[in-house]
Amino acid sequence: MLNFPLPYSDELIYSVVARAGTHMGIASPKQLLDAVFASRLVIATMDLPSHLDRLRSLYPEGLGYSVEQLAYEHTLFPVYASFTTEARRKQCLHSMAADSPGAIHLILGVVASRLKQSHYLRYCPLCLQCQLTDYGEYYWKRQWQIVGADCCLDHGQLVEASINRRDYHRHQFFPASPSTCPVSLQKPAEPSAIKVARQITCLLQLHHKNAATFEQWSHYYHQLADIAGCMAGRKVRHEAVRERVLAHWPQNWLNAHGLAILETETSWLHALFRKHRKSFSYLEHIVALESLLPNTWRIDDVLTEVLSVRTRLSLPVTDMPIADDNITEQLAEKRAGWLSLIERVNVKQARSKSGALYTWLYRHDSAWLLSVNRRFYLLTARPNRRVDWQRRDLCTCRQLIKIRKACQSLLDSPRRSKNWYLSKLDNSATVEKNIRKMPLTALFFNRHCEGVSDYQIRRLNSALHCLGVDCKQKWRLLRLAGLSEERLSHEARSWLNNRLGS
Repeated sequence: MLNFPLPYSDELIYSVVARAGTHMGIASPKQLLDAVFASRLVIATMDLPSHLDRLRSLYPEGLGYSVEQLAYEHTLFPVYASFTTEARRKQCLHSMAADSPGAIHLILGVVASRLKQSHYLRYCPLCLQCQLTDYGEYYWKRQWQIVGADCCLDHGQLVEASINRRDYHRHQFFPASPSTCPVSLQKPAEPSAIKVARQITCLLQLHHKNAATFEQWSHYYHQLADIAGCMAGRKVRHEAVRERVLAHWPQNWLNAHGLAILETETSWLHALFRKHRKSFSYLEHIVALESLLPNTWRIDDVLTEVLSVRTRLSLPVTDMPIADDNITEQLAEKRAGWLSLIERVNVKQARSKSGALYTWLYRHDSAWLLSVNRRFYLLTARPNRRVDWQRRDLCTCRQLIKIRKACQSLLDSPRRSKNWYLSKLDNSATVEKNIRKMPLTALFFNRHCEGVSDYQIRRLNSALHCLGVDCKQKWRLLRLAGLSEERLSHEARSWLNNRLGS
């Protein structure tokens, strides 16, 4: 495609494609997809689009555009990339380069996010007038479409356009125009929206920054609670954190954005100050950090600090700042102490009695420690006598026999497979997981579960009874049985030919 428009500063890829259709006079959405992507199946995605490699190829190589540059400068990827894991960040970049519809939103948790997205695209009327003066046309800016950043820092509150983000025409790219973005009066920006918009501006300016680990985030928030005076010993006082957040953010604003703070351990704020096992959204981080840090804080400084958090001390012996002779003597002393300890008690008791010794060995000589501990593990097996499996096996087998007798005369029942029989039992999960302890039940399944050929023969037999035993028309039998020549197994075809005498 020739003359594909260059993106303006902070312009969305969605807007660039929409402007391309306007410049070339293409009114049909399908024709625009053919011209830009060479495919009519591309979905017009506003925030995290794919096919970036295809778009990059439309520009001359001299401009130096890359997939990563397009993702960081012309999509909402920077808002999510810093708060996921490094592996997922790289996976998303790979997905955005190729054809991955919906995969990016699943990986980054956007689909299951508690943040309430706006139903319509948003714009700043005064910014659009400035764009018209400078460039002669409108375009969609990234900052306008981010949840929580509900204002323009220069002009005021954003306005909703007449374009639905989840429009029925999901393959159509809608350009910003006077008809869809009419000039209207703007309300003054709310203080909460201004706080978020300032940090979002910093996030969108980040380029190619690695993502921190869950462990680094956990340590950072633990230290932050300690500095803010929200600790009681080594535990976080979550009620104190909650009070600080409610003092900085209005309750109705939090509820409107899906961040209601509940006095339960399942609250997102409670989980944020515990061990991180999942990613949290940019808005959850901004709300918590704004409440506990000074007013001059910046989200990019926080991300740099989190990346510098050292979470594990795992120096090899050769890197210890002591002499070689001292290393040998210290290792020998620690090993001898641990061996004498685990000869008297088991490994678990030894860990509780001498935590410092175990910790030192684990940090500096973990390979030797783990190999020695394996020799002293207790291998005594404790049989589970809570269930009489012989009696349960007998009862289950009798129950299965009753089920088989009850449905034996029903020719139109579903295929009587192992899963079908299990679905008729009250304790199907227990039977399935412990089938090796129930030989009679396993034998019943081996003998009486219906295979595909048996099921097809039963369906043909049922159709033959409905049409009459004198029916010789093969196509009528197959149609009534819901089968075809291509799907018939060898055994079912032989049975049918013998019945019809062909």
